[in-house]
Amino acid sequence: MMKPTQILLSSIFVLLLSTGLWAQQGTIRGTVSDKSTGEVLMFSNVVVKGTDPIIGGQTDLDGNYTIKLAPGTYDLEFSYVGYTTQTVTGVEVKENDITIFDFLMSSDAVELDLDIVVQAERIDRTENALLVLQMKAPAIQDGISAQEISRYGSSNAAESMKRVTGASVQDGRYIVVRGLGDRYSNAQLNGLQLPSTDPYRNSTQLDLIPANVLDNVIASKTFTPDMPGNFAGGNVNIKTKSFPERFTLSASLSASYNTQSSFIDDFLTHQGGDTDWLGYDDGTRDVPAILQDPKTRSELKASSWIFGPRDEELGQLIDDASKSLNPQLEPTTTSVPLNHGASFSVGNQFDVANRPLGVLVGVSYSKSYNHYSDGAFKFWEVNPGGEELVNDRSLSDTQSAENATIGGLVGLAYKISPSNKISFNALYNHDGIKSSRALQGAFPSIISGSGVFQTRSLLFVERELSDFQLQGEHALGNSKNAVQFDWAANLVSTSQSEPDFRLFANTFRERNGDRQYFISPAEYDLPFHFFRTLSDQQWEAKGDFTIPFAQEKSSANKIKFGAAYRTKDRTFEEDQWQIINFDNVEPYDGSGNDFFERNAGMLTDEGSGDQTVGLYPISQRDIGNSYDGTESVFSAYGMVTYDWTRFKVIAGVRLENTDISVISRDTSFSEGQINQLDVLPSLNLVYRLTENMNLRASATQTLARPNMRELAPFTSFDFIGGFRLTGNPELKRTLIQNYDFRWEYFFKPGEVIAVSAYYKDFTNPIVQAFLPRAANPELQFQNVDQAEVYGVEFEFRKRLGFISPALENLKFSTNLSYIQSEVKIPGDPNDPDSEAGIIQRFNPEKGLTRPFAGQSPFLLNVALNYTNPESGWDALLAFNIFGRRLAFNSPNLVPDVYETPIPQLDLTVSKNITDRISAKVSVQNILNRDFRQVMEYRGTDYDIRRFRKGVDFGMSLSYKI
Repeated sequence: MMKPTQILLSSIFVLLLSTGLWAQQGTIRGTVSDKSTGEVLMFSNVVVKGTDPIIGGQTDLDGNYTIKLAPGTYDLEFSYVGYTTQTVTGVEVKENDITIFDFLMSSDAVELDLDIVVQAERIDRTENALLVLQMKAPAIQDGISAQEISRYGSSNAAESMKRVTGASVQDGRYIVVRGLGDRYSNAQLNGLQLPSTDPYRNSTQLDLIPANVLDNVIASKTFTPDMPGNFAGGNVNIKTKSFPERFTLSASLSASYNTQSSFIDDFLTHQGGDTDWLGYDDGTRDVPAILQDPKTRSELKASSWIFGPRDEELGQLIDDASKSLNPQLEPTTTSVPLNHGASFSVGNQFDVANRPLGVLVGVSYSKSYNHYSDGAFKFWEVNPGGEELVNDRSLSDTQSAENATIGGLVGLAYKISPSNKISFNALYNHDGIKSSRALQGAFPSIISGSGVFQTRSLLFVERELSDFQLQGEHALGNSKNAVQFDWAANLVSTSQSEPDFRLFANTFRERNGDRQYFISPAEYDLPFHFFRTLSDQQWEAKGDFTIPFAQEKSSANKIKFGAAYRTKDRTFEEDQWQIINFDNVEPYDGSGNDFFERNAGMLTDEGSGDQTVGLYPISQRDIGNSYDGTESVFSAYGMVTYDWTRFKVIAGVRLENTDISVISRDTSFSEGQINQLDVLPSLNLVYRLTENMNLRASATQTLARPNMRELAPFTSFDFIGGFRLTGNPELKRTLIQNYDFRWEYFFKPGEVIAVSAYYKDFTNPIVQAFLPRAANPELQFQNVDQAEVYGVEFEFRKRLGFISPALENLKFSTNLSYIQSEVKIPGDPNDPDSEAGIIQRFNPEKGLTRPFAGQSPFLLNVALNYTNPESGWDALLAFNIFGRRLAFNSPNLVPDVYETPIPQLDLTVSKNITDRISAKVSVQNILNRDFRQVMEYRGTDYDIRRFRKGVDFGMSLSYKI
């Protein structure tokens, strides 16, 4: 049986070989569309004038046509019932080459027999094409094309979305649209839903989708019934590259230098496996087999307090179990090279049984290093009545992380006939992050006097996404009134693994010039090894029928209906082994790795030969912290689009039935469950003020569902925020009323000005609330009654040639969003034990509302782009900034934690050296401002976390055919 690598190499070889098999002809290919609506025109006629017999044909269901001709210059005639017949002159065909010629047709109900000869305007299949989609779309949408993604130097879908109007990114991977993230923003890949790989988030981690496979990313900000109903901020559809019209080959190599991370020899790391460099753990970090044995777990548990072995067998078990775990619990240092990456893709279209078959194969690999050594991690408490916050901890922070990513894409598309097409896409991406961290400093709330607290963490996280999609498009007939049937199905596997996450803390004091070390279980947790795995299997199937009507008035008039079913199965498991410390081990001397290796298991006294128990692991596994879940959503919808001369209505309704069940492995916990049918109406109105100017309005209802972790009825430690996190089986889904308005003017190709306003009202939104009676700060997911979001957006793209002809190659782009949100703090202000009541009594300045987490009050992008096709230069200077946004809640009196604005300035310059070779240089994060999380109290910001990422100087070389 062939291995996957053999299959991939064979596919590439066949594609390369196929380039030499073309006949000595040329080809014209393109798409025919309606100029006023943007709709592709199926079965329109394209003929070559002056040929006998006549050469030509009809466009297929995608509006595409293909004509093979001998080399020369030809005139093409485009005709369609109800449209003006138009002739294009001077289309050149070259030997063994493909000429791409897209055409826009104008309808003319009066002068049907009028022939017009034009030198047709070609559609730019990049930024301009995306703006045409935006202008003609039934819903309000914004997006970014592959061309712009390349200019900005984005490496993945998440980085690309930062440039989209009203969108921002949290933690480098989670999308926030119009101030709404996590459960309120949905992600799709080629129209099919993507699940999250993070058990604590609803949002898909979009940094898993590499930029080199993207065709475009579009964020629909208003809901139409043919979309999933579970979003309020935006439905982000990531479209991968389609099969090419001609043979294409692309290869690139890249490298970048970071001012903080590259060529340093104090980069923190820890021992791993042989495949860490690829982002895969080779099993080195798996739970040791002996610790998976139920006998071991029953003997080594918290209730067992072993002072010495009762027999030889137990002693051997303790020794084997203790030495089975990796003794490294603090990082070591190493030197690191430049960040680097490579990508390769090849594609072609050729005839199989006289029908076009398109193939695209792509692979990519990247490795990056991130490091900071001057970070700070602090926390503060409120002294009621005091003018300042009281320091709880103040630690210096050093962290290093190496990130390896491997991705691949295989795409196949076959046109069975002009009216039937089937396509297959397979996307794979694997991401491995190896992170080591060390913190040190004062921790007065647990360590008194001059004691210094030290803590380390060693973490390896693997994330994996596999998505297999099969789609079909069929026209039931061969005329403009043909009914269209589209169907799609996919199987998605996602996983996230944190094997052998290790934490270790200790204290030291300076006494008489000597440093004395302690490991104090009375003040903080003893060291532990933590294991967590999540695995999701999701499949989805959907079908849509589109029935044209009143086509003599507009090709946009259609009735559309369909149904979809999506189901997901999740398995989540976590395990924890804590290292018990005894008085009979050698004193800890500051060398952690040495200490744990030297004292593990059974210790033998050199004098007497007696054996005693040293360090050994005890099981802290709580079966209640593992769960199984299922989520099924069945939906059906109907909608109609009717276009008068200037006025278009898109109206309909979607039904969604939700069935979610989460069952803990601990049967004493109750089951988290939601089973509900929702009716989601939608009304979108478009009024064409002119051919290139629209006025839009929308009123819709959508919903948001809790994720399985939020419904799971157990409490676990939240490593990110430092609090315990409790699920809530009683959670309800959220309903959202959405109202949107937009004015947009597309005055020239690639140029636009747009202004939008929106308001959203939430019923039963889900928030994190602190449980007032918990011994330690504990968060629980809860519904509150109401929340609201409102904002305005502005977008402007314009070439500067109107100022002076010398500036024609310069283009200025900007988008600005102003957003406000308000969510009630849980609890009754009159209840002294509730979170709201405690704040009202002791710290009313904190207020009884807060914004949505991750919501910035403003977002700003500004870009200046220079493009000169003749010389091959393309340069972009881009600026991005977001407003101060809520990072996470703080308990009761303590102020909430906010992330401060980080202005980012990037420069990218590319040059076509030859027709096939190009080079690109970039400088990312030029300003290198601090990442800061702060608490604000009485007008003063108190740092919670602070570090810098460094400036990146990058270069890449690309070869393209």
